[in-house]
Amino acid sequence: MNEAIAVQVLDPAIGQTYTAQLVKSGSGYAINRTPNGELTEKPQLFLSPGWIDLHAHVYDGVTSLSVPADDIGLRTGVHMVVDAGSAGEATLPGFMKYVAPQAQTEIRAWLNISSIGLVHLREVASLDTIHIDRTVKAVLDHQPFLCGIKVRSSGAIVGDMGLQPLQLAKLAAREAGVPVMVHIGEAPPVIDGVLDLLEEGDVVTHCYHGKTGHPWEKDGKPGRALQKALDRGVLLDVGHGAASFHFDVCKKALAAGFMPSTISTDLHIRNIGGPVYDLSTTMTKLLACGMPLEHVVAAVTAEPAKALRLKDWCDFSGMIKRATLFRLTDSSGSGPEYRDAQGNKLKPDRVIVPSAVITAGQWTSLDDCRLQ
Repeated sequence: MNEAIAVQVLDPAIGQTYTAQLVKSGSGYAINRTPNGELTEKPQLFLSPGWIDLHAHVYDGVTSLSVPADDIGLRTGVHMVVDAGSAGEATLPGFMKYVAPQAQTEIRAWLNISSIGLVHLREVASLDTIHIDRTVKAVLDHQPFLCGIKVRSSGAIVGDMGLQPLQLAKLAAREAGVPVMVHIGEAPPVIDGVLDLLEEGDVVTHCYHGKTGHPWEKDGKPGRALQKALDRGVLLDVGHGAASFHFDVCKKALAAGFMPSTISTDLHIRNIGGPVYDLSTTMTKLLACGMPLEHVVAAVTAEPAKALRLKDWCDFSGMIKRATLFRLTDSSGSGPEYRDAQGNKLKPDRVIVPSAVITAGQWTSLDDCRLQ
């Protein structure tokens, strides 16, 4: 990059957006905030803290769903990818020893309550694969790499087990002192029973799915159980996925004032070629559904950092440790169609396009996707 360029800084740590100069300083980069936020040139780039995808699948080469972390990570503007339950306590060592160290993108993980993880997709349909003591020990032994417990709590996965996998996940999480991330979808179990078990800091992923039994009223307001969960401090995560994001559900919830805490992709082999593609595409969809840009950025920076207990993730004082630079293109609704998980179409007026990342003092353009 040039010695100095104008940027529009989205700084969720202080809740401000301002113009500044991004300057090369020694072996890294720093923000030079101009008086009154005035610059002689209009910024063409936005700068935010490094993006975090709180729900993806990157146990590449082992589980049938996973993709390489760098393909959905730094090459797309994402500094940290959090794997959501691809590994359980029995398969975790391979993930930590052989897969995660090969990526340039930073990786954290939610540990599946099933010891085998996502070796197959009925991982919690039997008690035979759930071992509470070993799961608790794995979480305690491997923090901060492990941030919590993941459980998938929908009919196609739990079978006759009902709420038991979630109940056991909550038991393990309490013993280890970490939150749970719970996948919701089709019943059984009924969503009210799922939500009633959740506590402050727990995460509901696939929050805007359009399947029968989702937790929203027709006017976009939360159902009674969801409202009580939100009042307790339960967090909403998008988790787009191949079957878990519906434009209409999302639009109505946003219009009613209920934004997600975090925006994530649930990227895996079955949706990386569409409709998900990458995190910026999911961010664009939330923007088009009515979520303000500042909140969209916070939902992939400050909010997931808080959930992961990353205290300095959004710190722009001094030298920049990590940042994502992006453009906001104005397509005025004439650009390509975007699809939700049910195939519904939408043409965004504005599209978020990652342009570069700064990590460890190094600028990397995403135009050629080369990481050095």
